[in-house]
Amino acid sequence: MKPLKSLILAAVLTATAAAAGCSEAKPRSSSPQSEAEEQAISPESISFEWQKSYQSKLDEFKGSEKFSSDSAFDLYDMTGDGNPELIISQGTDKQAVCEIYSYSGGALSELGNAGFDGEFDYLPEFGLTREEYHGDGFLLGKFRKFDGGELIDFLTYSDNSESASSGASIKHEINGEEVLLTEYEAELAQYIGTLTMHLGRKYTFGDDAINYAIRRSQSWGAVLGSGRKQLCRKKLLEIADAMGDENKDAAFELCDLNGDDVPEIVVSSGSATESVCTIYYFSGDTIEQLDGEYGRYGRLLFDIGSLVFFSENETGMTYWSLADSEFSADSYNSSGSIMEIGREFALNGVGIDASLV
Repeated sequence: MKPLKSLILAAVLTATAAAAGCSEAKPRSSSPQSEAEEQAISPESISFEWQKSYQSKLDEFKGSEKFSSDSAFDLYDMTGDGNPELIISQGTDKQAVCEIYSYSGGALSELGNAGFDGEFDYLPEFGLTREEYHGDGFLLGKFRKFDGGELIDFLTYSDNSESASSGASIKHEINGEEVLLTEYEAELAQYIGTLTMHLGRKYTFGDDAINYAIRRSQSWGAVLGSGRKQLCRKKLLEIADAMGDENKDAAFELCDLNGDDVPEIVVSSGSATESVCTIYYFSGDTIEQLDGEYGRYGRLLFDIGSLVFFSENETGMTYWSLADSEFSADSYNSSGSIMEIGREFALNGVGIDASLV
C-alpha cells in the first residue's frame, strides 16, 4: 500500500484544517561571491527539445474527457537516453492507468499504459516497471521492460496464499507456470529491497506545477556552475557513504524551495513509512544542512505557487517555508500547484552524475 498516492489531492483540500508547524530559513551567506557562487542562471532560460511536445500533450489531456481534478503527471527518464518520459496519471481509481510518452528523434511517441490506482513502480537498477494488483486473498503482479519502443512483459507472478483460511488450494505461479514456494520466493528475491521509484503522481495539473515540471525541474544540472556541482557531488557522496549498506533505497532531488533559482538538495532515506528527508542548501563555499528531518515515506509535498513544503503526520499536516521567515501555517492557502519531492535520483554515483548533467 502506498498512502501517498492520493495525498497530493488530500493536501489541497485539507490544507487549512489540519494541525501545522513552521520553520524559518537558514540565512544565506552575504559574503563576496566565492568560487562556488557563480553568476545566477534562470532555469527557465535552459531549453530542451521535448518541452514543447510535452506541454502540448499535457494541454491536450487537460482538455479531454479523461481529465479530472484527481489527475496528475510525472517526468522520469525510464529509457536511459537522457530525456525524461512524460507519465500522465488519469486518476486514483483502481482501474486508472498511467499513459507513458517519450520524445526521440524530434517526435513524440506513446510507449503504452502502466499501473493500477494511477501509479506504478519503477526499478531503475533493472530498468523494469512493476505492477501489482491485490485482490481478495490473491496477488497478481508483473514486471515489464522497454523493447523496441514499447513495454513488454518480462516476468509475471501470482500468489493466493492469503486465501488459505478459506480452504482454497494454494498456488504460486511464475510466468503462468505453477512453482514451489521456495522457487517463487527465489525468483522475486532479487527485486525486493532494491531502489524503487513510485511514478505517475508527482505533479498536479496546476499552472505553476506544469511550468515548474516543463521549464525548471530538468534544468538544475545546467544552472549549477562547476563549483557548485563539485560541492553537490562531494556532499551527496559523503551522505551515501555515511549510510553504507542502508542506502539501497535512498534517493535525492534538486528542487528550488525558496524561489531564488538555486536548488536545495532534498535527500530521502528510503521509501518505507518511517523514511524521512533531510534538506541541504548552498552557502558560500559549503553546503549546509537545514535543522531537522522532514516528511514520511521519504517524500515531501511542495506547493510551488506558495513556496511552502509540508508533510502528513499523526495529527494532520505540518508546514514549513524557506521563502518567508514570517510564514505562519495558519494563513497558508494552497495554490493548487503541488509536487512530491525527494526521490528523483538514486543516491549513488550514477544518480549523482545524472542529476548534474
